[in-house]
Amino acid sequence: MTFKRPHLERVRTVHQPIPAHLRRSASFAKADGANTPEPKPEVHRNPALLEMARGRPCLLMLPDKCLNPSTETTVAAHSNWSEHGKSGARKSQEEYSVWACYACHQWLDQGPATESEKRATFLAAHRRQVDHWHRIAADPKEPARFRKAADWALNHLMRS
Repeated sequence: MTFKRPHLERVRTVHQPIPAHLRRSASFAKADGANTPEPKPEVHRNPALLEMARGRPCLLMLPDKCLNPSTETTVAAHSNWSEHGKSGARKSQEEYSVWACYACHQWLDQGPATESEKRATFLAAHRRQVDHWHRIAADPKEPARFRKAADWALNHLMRS
């Protein structure tokens, strides 16, 4: 016994213009501009600042978690708070990052600690990070791109 395939007709999509009475007109906009979205803040990105984290010590230094003195997994861990530019899937500004080993970074992003505990730990690490950036910016032995990136981060922090 053979089964015949039913004839499949192509579905045609019809695009019709939106009727005039359903369109928003310029006169519909509020005079104070309240319905216009706020411009997004400028995003501060510096790839050299992120690259600088490789091979550096972890600054979060969580007891019983930190892989310090191993520097093989160290990356720049960004702040998770909106006052530092975090918004939805967008990372915070680069100047609000700290060097963190894999274990500490994971704790910061997904760990069971309270928000206030994570914030306090991050801010303490960020103070250490700023000290490191000051030393790097002034150290002629550091690569020029790292000195420039550290100076960039310090300048952005001073402006905010």
